[in-house]
Amino acid sequence: MIAGLHKRIRTLESRRRTCTLGLLALVAAACSSGPPGPPPASAGTTEARAIPATISHEPLENQYGKAVTLASFRGKTVMVVPFLTLCTDICPLTTGNLLQVEQSLRAAHAADKVQIIELSVDPGRDNPARLAAYAHLTTADWELVTETPAALKSVAQFFGFVYQKVPEGNPPSIDWLTGKPLTYDIDHSDGYVLIGPTGVQRYSTGAAPNFRGKLNPKLHTFLDDQGLDHLAHPPQTGWTPATALTSLSWLLGQSVSVHSG
Repeated sequence: MIAGLHKRIRTLESRRRTCTLGLLALVAAACSSGPPGPPPASAGTTEARAIPATISHEPLENQYGKAVTLASFRGKTVMVVPFLTLCTDICPLTTGNLLQVEQSLRAAHAADKVQIIELSVDPGRDNPARLAAYAHLTTADWELVTETPAALKSVAQFFGFVYQKVPEGNPPSIDWLTGKPLTYDIDHSDGYVLIGPTGVQRYSTGAAPNFRGKLNPKLHTFLDDQGLDHLAHPPQTGWTPATALTSLSWLLGQSVSVHSG
């Protein structure tokens, strides 16, 4: 009788130890989960670079004809991406990636904390009406902005965006808005920069977009042969919606993964 009681006591003590160890493991896991860390150095550069007022207050104009500045979005994490609406190579893939990023932010209830800005490097053609038409065709609902050549020069130099006017190809591509042949093109760098809620630059990458999946049909029609080749053979080191969300998660203090819905 006593031997059986000792056995029951040992069994209960063993169960208590097991439960205690399990509880400690759960507590340890919860304590170690913490906020998301910075993205790996292989993806881009983390920094804490003050943006001077001359840059943050450079006048920009969005697709609604509204005057904005980078300082207008203080309090949000801002993602600035160079592009032009008449690009037939990389920019449609950039916009395709951004559509996935925006969808994922919405699914994570974090869209109101982030402002995506596609900054035109072609102010000679990208007026607000053209930006609005591009937004309508591609379903981009973030800020698309244009500016004076002088403002573009200042902003691009600060963030390290490179752009250059070059001759149009032969045969020339056709303007999707007017139906007329294009007379020039703009070569430019890719990638994006992230500005924290306090207006400090926190991250930058010059990588080209690595788009995978089904591209918005209208964006697909913008692509020339080179663009189609980049769509079929994306750069392995390019930025994806997942890597962009990793860098955004770090600044948001909230994990946001790619939404597959």
